[in-house]
Amino acid sequence: MGPAIIGTKKITACLPIGTLQELAGLDAYFAAESRRAKSLPMARTDGLTRREAAARRTLWEQQKVQLRRQGQLVDSRRALVIAALVKVIAQRGWERLDWRSVPGQTRGRWVGSPEGAWPETLTVELPIDLVWTVLAGCLDVSRPATDELYKWHERNPRAHPNRPVRPRCSPAELAEYHSLASEVLTLGQVWRDAVRAGIDTAIVARPGSRLG
Repeated sequence: MGPAIIGTKKITACLPIGTLQELAGLDAYFAAESRRAKSLPMARTDGLTRREAAARRTLWEQQKVQLRRQGQLVDSRRALVIAALVKVIAQRGWERLDWRSVPGQTRGRWVGSPEGAWPETLTVELPIDLVWTVLAGCLDVSRPATDELYKWHERNPRAHPNRPVRPRCSPAELAEYHSLASEVLTLGQVWRDAVRAGIDTAIVARPGSRLG
């Protein structure tokens, strides 16, 4: 994934209806995970000097970051998304990508993105290396289609392909547009995939202990 970068970035996942209710149903699980983490030997500072206790707490905070990334400590919605996103990146083979290849200007709506609104949202702070890796992955997957879509728009400057009643282009051109657009992978889709995968994993894991 290129050199390590430190920090976090806030993202907003646009989600289907019912997702927030599912997440709310996991609040007791998150609380139980937090209590288990506090009971671990590494979290204890009794018997230590003030300096030793401070060093132990610092090390424990660093270890919790890694446990969350590994899916071994799911004590919040944020932790749920982080663990799932790490898996999504691994499954797609995106660890090999270098985030430095991402163009400087990547904000705004991507060409080929579907129109429409999602009824629910979840905003979380994610490790910035994960965010940049997902961005690099989406660009890598989508580039062949987006390159062709830019050419499509040059050929059809007045077209509105997402308006089925009056697309202002021929049926053949419209079909080509939708075929290309289906190959565009957006950040939003990856965030949704991660939230869904995280919820499914947590529901299965909820009855037992992850840290015992």
